[in-house]
Amino acid sequence: MDIKKIKRISTKFKWNEIGLDIKQRLMNEVVVITNSEQKIIFASEGISKMTGYTENEILGKLPKIFQGPMTSALVLQEIRTAIEKQIPFEKTILNYKKNGEIYDCIIHGVPVFNMKGQLSHFIAFEKAA
Repeated sequence: MDIKKIKRISTKFKWNEIGLDIKQRLMNEVVVITNSEQKIIFASEGISKMTGYTENEILGKLPKIFQGPMTSALVLQEIRTAIEKQIPFEKTILNYKKNGEIYDCIIHGVPVFNMKGQLSHFIAFEKAA
């Protein structure tokens, strides 16, 4: 089901999917897609197991929903810088589940461009460390 939703998004926005390997990564990682304003437009089924949130609870929200007092400001700034520069990044960050429990999350963020080379979305491939 997740791959069909992602395919609809990629078709609608005419993504250049070269090198994303989404189907394979869905097997072992949670996939979160944000629009260019960083609002969540998709989260794979694994999101609830990893965070306690359902996809519907986080749609339209910013990824900061997973952050809290002990989340590293330095790592957040490094992620923001990569997003501003529209370059891939891989960081481990302390995130918070819906119930307040903390966990280390490895995030591999990738900007996604349309066939015209314009920024379309960001995809985060995530897994608990």
